[in-house]
Amino acid sequence: MSRPLLEGPGRVLTCLPARFMTDLADSLDTTRHACPHLDPFRERLQQEMIARSQQPPWALPDMLATRADLRLAWLEQLLHLWSPGQLALLHMSTRLAVVCGNQTGNMQLALGNVLRQCRERLAQREAFLRQRDMVQEAWTHAEKTLYRWRSGEFAAWSPAGRCYIALEELRWGPFGDAMRLSAPHERVRLKEMLRERATGLLATSVDAAPRTRHFYSRWLSTPSAAGLMDYKDTLSWLGAWSDGKRHPVSRSVTQTWQSVALGMPRLCSAARLVDAMVEELFSES
Repeated sequence: MSRPLLEGPGRVLTCLPARFMTDLADSLDTTRHACPHLDPFRERLQQEMIARSQQPPWALPDMLATRADLRLAWLEQLLHLWSPGQLALLHMSTRLAVVCGNQTGNMQLALGNVLRQCRERLAQREAFLRQRDMVQEAWTHAEKTLYRWRSGEFAAWSPAGRCYIALEELRWGPFGDAMRLSAPHERVRLKEMLRERATGLLATSVDAAPRTRHFYSRWLSTPSAAGLMDYKDTLSWLGAWSDGKRHPVSRSVTQTWQSVALGMPRLCSAARLVDAMVEELFSES
């Protein structure tokens, strides 16, 4: 029997609940084309999240898969149970607004109600953050996350995958809040610090200098370990938002089940990879 995802890769991902909620909101949009190869992963994660959030009997995976109204009801419950951060609230508000505009009747009313709650919480969250020292909290968050990378918490992923995981952890937390809401000059400082620190860690992971180029396969090689496919599927799920044309490096690092994107350099250094992923992730924020 396979190990639960929340005891494997989910154990080290603080961004997983927020990312799961945005995935649930995305599932309400029938015009979007989710990656079919991730369906088994999504079903497993959903089952574990149902157990973790102690949902009522109607929240069965088969029923949730076919009933958008039940998925919306679950999303509303998670909104109060998990207190999502600014990025999750922003993403859900944007997605629900699109879906709401394409619905009628009771479903439109229900969507509008959850959308209103998301927008209210988003406004409250942003007002709260602007009263705090977001930049100092971002530095602290970065230090803690990069320490986790350096100490081996992300070791089950490929070298480039570890970097991507760290950046996702930062994007969904206080560092990402500062990158979206602080003054432009502060965002530049934070981004430069992140580039420098992440480049050093990524280079060290393959015993290379920051600008030493290697064939891309060295950066994307995942170490053999128990639960290997769970870690690869989790990385793929986290990076499913990426587009091969606009985010070629993030796409290539996360979607290793397909050929690398045309924009992915075949010979690349740690500095080149980090620079690309930082731009791709935080420009999307």
